[in-house]
Parts: sequence; structure tokens; C-alpha cells
Amino acid sequence: MKEYSLKEALKIFCNVDESTIVHVKFHFQVNNHKRHSNPNMWTKVFFKHELLGIMKQEENKFKLCYKHPSKNQKDLYLIIVINDDNSMDLITTYEGNISRRTGINEWR
Repeated sequence: MKEYSLKEALKIFCNVDESTIVHVKFHFQVNNHKRHSNPNMWTKVFFKHELLGIMKQEENKFKLCYKHPSKNQKDLYLIIVINDDNSMDLITTYEGNISRRTGINEWR
């Protein structure tokens, strides 16, 4: 398993398109259907929306942050593994308050 730097991963994620091989893992499918009203939302977000943040979690696993397409106070997170052949495995997805990214407390 190759270890990807943040710089390498960012380059890969910024160049994804519909030809990128993405494996949707069972865990991702289950959580995606439980957590999101539109289970295909991740596709549009991943391929078309601006990446707001990236965090390295393991050698080849990254947490990606995108603005939620339909909830103004939420971000959408995708946990993705980059494989040695540059294909990707979607591990899970979830929403989070934008205050976790911006540091602005919405209660002030």
C-alpha cells in the first residue's frame, strides 16, 4: 500500500472526473442511505463541488470536506481510500455543522 502525502492526494482529488474508478463499499452504501435523503448526492458533490478541506487519516485514507448542497449550516464529509492504482474506495459519509470547519460558534 502506497503512502500518499497531502500534496499528492490533493492533486488526485482535484483531478477526479467521471472516468475515475470509485468503488462504493457496503459500509458506505448502508450509511449513505441512512444519513442522506438523496443517496446519489455524493456523486455530484465529489465530482463537481469545490473541495473545502482534506485531512489525512492513514497512509492512504483521507477525510474530504465539501459544502452540503442543500443544507446551509452543514458540510458533507466523505472518507475515501486511494488505492495503489489511483482508484478509490468510498468508506463512509456524514454531515457536520459548518462551525467545525469555520470555528464560528452559531450560538453567539
